[in-house]
Amino acid sequence: MDSDGGELIIIALIIAAILFIIYIITIIATAVLSIAAASGTIWGGGRAIMNYGLSFKEHMIDSNRVAV
Repeated sequence: MDSDGGELIIIALIIAAILFIIYIITIIATAVLSIAAASGTIWGGGRAIMNYGLSFKEHMIDSNRVAV
């Protein structure tokens, strides 16, 4: 048997490549989920402000109009 460790280097490189691919997939997933969270926050905040404005108009402005 003439083993110089070449097989171990190849196995280590294959494992490193697999781990690198998993790392890249994790980074991409994190970026996508961060964008989704920010979009949801902006959309939800916009809806909340719009609903607050509509509620204010309905309860404060429309209900206090002077009848002519």
